[in-house]
Amino acid sequence: MEPSRSGGVPSAGIALIALAAAVLPLVTRDSYYLDVATTILMNLTLTMSFRLQVSTGQINMAHISFMGIGAYASALLVTRVGLSFWATLWIGPLVAAALAVPIGSVALRVSGPYYFLITFAFSEVVRLFFNNFFEGLFGGPSGLVGIPKPDRLLGLAFHGKLELYGLMAVLCVGVALALVRLDHSRFGLTAGAIRQADLLAETVGVNVFRYKLTTFVLGSFIAGLAGVFFVHFRQVLHSSDFGLEPMVLLVVFTVIGGTGSVWGPVVGTILMTIASEPRLRRRSHPHHALRARGTGGPSGHGPAPSPETARKGARSCASRPCSLSCAESPGGSAACWPSPISP
Repeated sequence: MEPSRSGGVPSAGIALIALAAAVLPLVTRDSYYLDVATTILMNLTLTMSFRLQVSTGQINMAHISFMGIGAYASALLVTRVGLSFWATLWIGPLVAAALAVPIGSVALRVSGPYYFLITFAFSEVVRLFFNNFFEGLFGGPSGLVGIPKPDRLLGLAFHGKLELYGLMAVLCVGVALALVRLDHSRFGLTAGAIRQADLLAETVGVNVFRYKLTTFVLGSFIAGLAGVFFVHFRQVLHSSDFGLEPMVLLVVFTVIGGTGSVWGPVVGTILMTIASEPRLRRRSHPHHALRARGTGGPSGHGPAPSPETARKGARSCASRPCSLSCAESPGGSAACWPSPISP
């Protein structure tokens, strides 16, 4: 591969991501901040893979579905077949890539709004399939729960937030290294030329369809990889995780930073993920968010009741409709209890 630009900028960008990922645990080991950082890295992996597909000028509205395919494949292989997470970490993305070949072969025969509609329709078909069919296998509307975290590897356990953050950091840096290298190669130059003028590129001998299909399959593979980590990180899975709303957010994350280079989605993802975290905006404990929504605390339903009162409320809820009330406990945490609704 021949680099299209100086190698200093992409190398410095990857080094910066790796350095930031390594420094964060030295600054804080608070589980909330580690969780947010892990989510950012997971979103980065997904948006960089989506930008790879956008590099040929097509917006694939089914991209989030391939993340879901990888997630469901891994969850079922681990819980039903008994495979190791480390095996499904590669099998899940391969399943997503294998399904991307026929889908991409059909969708990429058209362009513009027709391509948009075909990929959007496929996304909805996948979501409805996981939600409505084979409920005993996919969990149906209730989804799948109790999905185990990654098992041990070389004596290392991945049960805590710090270990999972480290695993996602390694995956994200590896994906960034591969995609930046690809972006600064002959392949990346050709993909950029296709995005700007695909008919002109075809007249000079470029196999436009092959390039578009390659980016479609590679992007789906990486999306499946993010999906595998997602399901074992969250330990619950539902078809709504891969519906229209998260797909729109993915487009926003990718476009807001610019799609001209692989670093645009990095900026957009970090800014938008941080902006969507209420605790980071308020710089306060999560129970302040409860109070801000009027669900409890001094500005809500008043102080938390005594344990005996809470137990009486719970017994009353056996025969009456109830609501959940929350307030700040004396220890500074958020306490919640059931309260009967007055007729």
